[in-house]
Amino acid sequence: MPDQIYRDAKNFGWDLPKLEKEGKFKLICTTPNLLLEEDGAEIILGEPIKEINAKRIVIDSITHLEMFIPPIDMRKEAYRLLRFLKVKGLSSMCLWESTQTIGLSIAVTEFGISFLVDCIILLNTVEIESTMRKALVIMKMRGSNHDKRLREFEITSNGINVLAPFRDYEGVITGTPRKSVTDELAKAWISNFGKK
Repeated sequence: MPDQIYRDAKNFGWDLPKLEKEGKFKLICTTPNLLLEEDGAEIILGEPIKEINAKRIVIDSITHLEMFIPPIDMRKEAYRLLRFLKVKGLSSMCLWESTQTIGLSIAVTEFGISFLVDCIILLNTVEIESTMRKALVIMKMRGSNHDKRLREFEITSNGINVLAPFRDYEGVITGTPRKSVTDELAKAWISNFGKK
């Protein structure tokens, strides 16, 4: 698994082994059940955090906890893990694989744990004009009047580029994008009545 992560990162121009040698990055591959043991997070993450003086951590993904935790305990265990990261002074990015049914409302997390985090960014792939495009929207950013527009993004060798908002479309994030009726009506009105 580490080899695959290194290879995928290299495809984007990111040299993770080099960053590890420089003490700027640490890849830890483990299974969720080990993190869930008493003091498991400290045993697995504590030394690497100190070793590179980590400020940020990415967990891919919190959803994997579901394999080892009954649904009734998911909220409690996610809270325990996120609390550990906060106590360590880490800014954390925790990925959550959200199920989505096209055309229906979106449940950001199935277990009601959104109150545990300061920010929720929803990523989705959408089809517009027969092309698959990546969409991003900030669902929540505690203490901020954040941008609420749905934007296109791309992953490049220089990182993530957040592009312009999707224009002239509505229903993009639900998976059923369609031309905005308002725009279509405005164009029709101009073409029929705007010219004398």
